[in-house]
Amino acid sequence: MSRLRVILAILLLIILVVIGIILPNLWKSGKNTSEKQTDLASSDREDSTPNEEMTDLEYTGFEKLSPFFPDSITADLKALFPVYLQNSGRIEIKSVTFLPDETTYPDNNTTRLFFLLSDSTRLPVQYIGDLGVLLFGDEEAEFPTEQRSYEKQTDDSLPTVTTDQVENRQEGGYDDISSSQPAESEVSK
Repeated sequence: MSRLRVILAILLLIILVVIGIILPNLWKSGKNTSEKQTDLASSDREDSTPNEEMTDLEYTGFEKLSPFFPDSITADLKALFPVYLQNSGRIEIKSVTFLPDETTYPDNNTTRLFFLLSDSTRLPVQYIGDLGVLLFGDEEAEFPTEQRSYEKQTDDSLPTVTTDQVENRQEGGYDDISSSQPAESEVSK
């Protein structure tokens, strides 16, 4: 190989290293700064707590949510309505009515609910079951909910059982096959 080809191969290697290592780091640092700026803007909007007049919303028909959700999700929904209405600039809303007949299921994990607001507009709210997320409005705005932790329930009155004892127990009320003689005679026939 000639010297010119060796020099070109080395230069090409250096260029590939620069493209593969240095440029992604520069791109990532530029992206992180823009994400921080958007996070700050959205956190200012989300950190705002609903004012006192928004917490006096009247919730009608929410008892009909019980076939769809547990009480904890209904409580989250009631807590997030004032936040959504304030962030969307609709502070004149005084009541929210659940419309159970208009509930749809776009896919297996999503429940789409509709609510009638006091200004006669309909508000869609989607609940994504896999994620446990409530999305408000057509813009699907998401607001954080409080994290819950549940205590593991145990029954100390039950006896302690070892794995050896479990293996020796009968399943379905039938004797184990290993102790039965008729099974051997049927196989030998």
